[in-house]
Amino acid sequence: MIPVGNPAVGKDFIDREKEISFILSTLEKDSVLLIAPRRFGKTSIMRKVEKELSDKDEICVFLEVEDVNSPHRFISEIVMALIENEKIEQRTKLIPVFKSVFSWFKENIEEIGISVFKAKLRGNIKKDLEDNWIDKSAQIFDVINEADSNIYFIFDEFPIAIDKMDQKYAEEFLHWFRKLRQVSPDLRFIVGGSVSIDRVVRDVGGVSVINDFKRVRVGGFQKQIAIDLIENAFQEEGWTYAPSYGDKILDCIGEPYIPYFLAIMLSSIKEEFILTDGKIDDESIEKIYDFRILGNEGKHYFEHYSQRLRIFYGDMEEKAARAILKNVCNVDFYSIELAFGIFKKETANDDYEKFMDLIADLSNDFYLEHDPENGLKFYSKMLQDWWRIYHGEV
Repeated sequence: MIPVGNPAVGKDFIDREKEISFILSTLEKDSVLLIAPRRFGKTSIMRKVEKELSDKDEICVFLEVEDVNSPHRFISEIVMALIENEKIEQRTKLIPVFKSVFSWFKENIEEIGISVFKAKLRGNIKKDLEDNWIDKSAQIFDVINEADSNIYFIFDEFPIAIDKMDQKYAEEFLHWFRKLRQVSPDLRFIVGGSVSIDRVVRDVGGVSVINDFKRVRVGGFQKQIAIDLIENAFQEEGWTYAPSYGDKILDCIGEPYIPYFLAIMLSSIKEEFILTDGKIDDESIEKIYDFRILGNEGKHYFEHYSQRLRIFYGDMEEKAARAILKNVCNVDFYSIELAFGIFKKETANDDYEKFMDLIADLSNDFYLEHDPENGLKFYSKMLQDWWRIYHGEV
């Protein structure tokens, strides 16, 4: 059974060979920007890339940075991750140089293996970096760049970290980070996030500060992979499977066949089967979708899509986005001109470029797709069904 919400690892990791292969080949020359909303499999892909690199004996550092809110905190987390990486000590001169150059390291090195002193060291590094973090981080990365090995950094939820920084610090950090990539031929970065990074950086340095990344967009499973996954789940649970069941589940979800949505469907079927001792057939699958997923019981599965607009969009952007989504969810396609009319009404702004920025953000955040010939449509049928019920009254 696919895990609901948690990253898929080991035998639960399914069908991302193409993405993994593309990312690994891209890393030979470029850094990677991984684009996907929460629960599309982004973190699972990052963890799989980390394992692939580690299995090749590469030095790879994974950081979840959602709680980071300043440049000096960001750098201190990088330094701590390097210090705790066994391969760094075995294969580079970083640790001896840190010992000799940085007071915060010399004062804590004997105690580094004990968790309470790791916290002390992290605090000392962060405190030291608060004053003139740009020059001090340059000193740190001068040491890192002398390593006799490639070093791969994976930053999960990077846009959220940037969004939490004060605007001045965020802009300084993004320009510093771009320069670091330019002067560090042996460093590679994979950054990913569940909110549109273009929207986050637009007002703090502009999209040009990230245009050197190779973008990889994470979508849904291919149909046959999704069918195989459903059949395997039925077999694991000891349920009788018929091809029509797989087709009915995919009809409910709609393309793209998103891992999280598949997990919701299979989990709901399991709950129904256990709690009611009912049978599984085409009709019961459709009822499970209508009542367990789209009903009040399943409302929480998608609530983060609504909350995200409030958290990450400005007041006027949120107001316009909700009004546009409210109309798009009730039709197959919605005219871009009508959507622009909604934008002008809700924001009192007739700037078409600003409007298209909003449409791009809604696309990058996987709410909508923009078909130049037909107009706007929801990215996912399941999300469209949910939005129509809870936010789509017209």
